Amino acid sequence: MALSVCALAINGAAAIYTWPSGLPSLNLSSLADLLPRQETSAPKPDPVVAALKDIQSTQQQHTASLQESNQALQQNAAVLQADSMVLLSLRQSITDERVDVRKVSSQLSTLIAKIDSLQNAMMSDVTSSIRRAHARYGLSAAMRKRIARQSKSVGPVSVGGAPLSVPATIAAPES
Repeated sequence: MALSVCALAINGAAAIYTWPSGLPSLNLSSLADLLPRQETSAPKPDPVVAALKDIQSTQQQHTASLQESNQALQQNAAVLQADSMVLLSLRQSITDERVDVRKVSSQLSTLIAKIDSLQNAMMSDVTSSIRRAHARYGLSAAMRKRIARQSKSVGPVSVGGAPLSVPATIAAPES
């Protein structure tokens, strides 16, 4: 093909050279438009190169994802360590408070025992000072007789000795 194009060019040059001078001259740019052109197409990408570029892009995406995961893992590790320190501190506080509760409990038991012994001592002193014969009321015989006379009431009396009141009569409604 290239050889035929060269032959055509030589023939065209010879024709122009032998062209009579009285004729109008030809426009060479329009002549070039008449010749068939070979269109240069865009080079087709090599499938191996395209596959390698895809692999490289995927690797970059995975690398970025791994870096994000690594950062999240480091943050979680830091939070876990802080939480474990808080947990240890809380355990120590609970242990200290248990010791304090045991101390206070033993002190409270001791105090209750002392209060009971003091109350028992005071009750024995108070009851020993009352005369045994009049321990029930602590009153003289004349006073007891006077109270006994006043307490007798007229009317019904309960089994326990308390006076009972007579129920009031209620008028029935007229119909």
